[in-house]
Amino acid sequence: PTHTPASRDLDLPGPPPPLPFPSHPLHARARTAPHPTHPTHPTPAHKDMSSFSLSPATDIRSALLGGAVLGLSTTAYLALVGRVTGMSGSLRQTYLQLTSQKPMDPLHVVYVGGLLLGGVGVRLLTPQAFDQGGHGVPLMLASGLLVGVGTTVGHGCTSGHGLCGLARFSKRSVLAVATFFGTALATCTALAPFFAEAWVPSKRLPVPTPAGNNILPGVIAAGASLVAYGATQLPGMQTLIAATCSSTFAVGLALAGMTKSTKIHDFLALQNGWDPSLAFVMGGGLAVNVLLWPQIQKWEKPSHCPAFDLPSSTHLTFDLVVGGFLFGVGWAVGGLCPGPAIVGMAGPFGMSTLVWTIGCLAGQQATVSIRPLLEGKNL
Repeated sequence: PTHTPASRDLDLPGPPPPLPFPSHPLHARARTAPHPTHPTHPTPAHKDMSSFSLSPATDIRSALLGGAVLGLSTTAYLALVGRVTGMSGSLRQTYLQLTSQKPMDPLHVVYVGGLLLGGVGVRLLTPQAFDQGGHGVPLMLASGLLVGVGTTVGHGCTSGHGLCGLARFSKRSVLAVATFFGTALATCTALAPFFAEAWVPSKRLPVPTPAGNNILPGVIAAGASLVAYGATQLPGMQTLIAATCSSTFAVGLALAGMTKSTKIHDFLALQNGWDPSLAFVMGGGLAVNVLLWPQIQKWEKPSHCPAFDLPSSTHLTFDLVVGGFLFGVGWAVGGLCPGPAIVGMAGPFGMSTLVWTIGCLAGQQATVSIRPLLEGKNL
């Protein structure tokens, strides 16, 4: 017969086309509505993309490569300007400086601008690196708010505590990472049966029209403006270093799959079909940093700054646990943390991550007054 029973019932001339999103186990059960009509037979490119997205070996290789790029970016930033790469700190410091709440530190401003422009480059070269849909405003705002509060109270996120803090063998970072990773895994696993549908990207969220969700021109303008401002305040090489390191970091995030909230949820939800590849992102980054950072920290100073500017506290304090817990919950709810959110604003549904970032900034702003109440209480 020319049709299978299923295709006869649906009056379709052939097998259904591939889904518009990667086939993630967590989200497969939530898709119930049929997709609009596609060509009868998938093109060879569609077949190749489908087999690539379903190959664990390929995902792990991409994760290791992305992690290595992240490690090289953070190592270069340490060696050249003497700083830890902290996404939440750079976002918060840039916001507080632009709102005249803190003295200007142009390196943070340039770094955020470089992340935005790096996201633009990823969008132009490989738009499939981003989720091809957005999420509802309440989900994004709640997640961003929790992450903003948590990373401010807890002094960092997956980059500052994870890639950089663990490479420095910081006890504080070990405590923070254990708290937010453990919390995120438990929260996402518990929420998966109830949030599976909300976590599926939608082409009608958060704005009903594709044009409304695409904010690429604004991202280009914002990124270029931040870098240009920094160039007026910094020596030329420092501006180039910060912009290059942050743009490279954006590429590493895309290679690692961290610019997709679907990928994050499939890693954090421990269930059948679990995707472990993001564990290799941290492994790839730490392999580079643990090898190189101890040697760089023996230098008298970085190559393009007069001194290293590294965290000096060694006390295990209660704020690391509280902040890590809040960050872990927020990360599980929205599948985003500050670095991927900044880069993700350049994606086809950048409005969704912009909403998340607004929530994150609101949480960071609120915590400026809350944070002193938690600091200094040793465990």
